[in-house]
Amino acid sequence: ADWMYETLAQTYALDPENQQFLREANPWALRGIVERLTEAADRGLWAEPDPDTVQALQQAYLDAEGDLEDRG
Repeated sequence: ADWMYETLAQTYALDPENQQFLREANPWALRGIVERLTEAADRGLWAEPDPDTVQALQQAYLDAEGDLEDRG
């Protein structure tokens, strides 16, 4: 159900405190979470995602990619 995807996105990927923790502790995990949520939206599993949530996930992905490149 869409509410599950929205809750996962807001709790794990977009909550500022959790996102910061993941960016510092395991940016690969954050990137993986965001990738899977985005894929669910792209494949129609997350039928009607909020456009603002999708945009925020895209930004979180870019930020995580930047973190990984900086570590590399």
